[in-house]
Amino acid sequence: NGSFLFSDWMLAVIVTPTYNEKANIKKLIPKIFAQKIPGVTFKLIVVDDNSPDGTAKEAKKFKNVQVISRPAKLGLGSAYVTGFGEAIKQKADVIFSMDADLSHNFEYAKDFIEQIKKGFDVVIGSRNVPGGGTNWPISRKFISRGASFLAQVILGVPAKDLTSGYRCYKARILKKALNREFKSTSYSFLEELIYYCHLEKAKITEIPIFFKDRTVGQSKLRKMEIVKFPFTLLRLRLSK
Repeated sequence: NGSFLFSDWMLAVIVTPTYNEKANIKKLIPKIFAQKIPGVTFKLIVVDDNSPDGTAKEAKKFKNVQVISRPAKLGLGSAYVTGFGEAIKQKADVIFSMDADLSHNFEYAKDFIEQIKKGFDVVIGSRNVPGGGTNWPISRKFISRGASFLAQVILGVPAKDLTSGYRCYKARILKKALNREFKSTSYSFLEELIYYCHLEKAKITEIPIFFKDRTVGQSKLRKMEIVKFPFTLLRLRLSK
């Protein structure tokens, strides 16, 4: 029935890919471990793509942080696959995905965990449900909402923010989804993954979050990714 009973203790592993996020990662890590939820132990896995600014070295200064250093920029999707695989190997109960640029506030962790304990398999931090939002200009909000609506219609996933990368998964459903064949290595990976979770009959819900755009560093989202997005969705839908 999709429900899941946790023991008195839960291991929650956060996976965040990085590239040139030194200034942000040293602020993010203390914020993550400042969150205290009874019965939950947090661990962070940083997957760094050989950042020339020393992101990996900075992250290694902290306790309960595992840094996976890769030789080059290999893509957001492959970074998540690497981090998720390591979290599953470490017997995580739940696995978070989140950005390292401080746009995702980890104070929402308790809300994610609450929904997981209610029996949901995937919880999406949504900008598009009541109570959610961003500090983006109107034009960017329009593009983002349009992309999420397109994804919802084409893929049939019951959620309003399928482009959000701030999510919490039960490890067992994530493991099933990752057994499928992925074609995306970059941002479209997020839509591909949520679609595969849906095909695995995952119970999906959303919680409202406020997405605050980065103030330090450069966005890694390329215009070509936006152009490719609808084609990725159609390819996904037609392949099943």
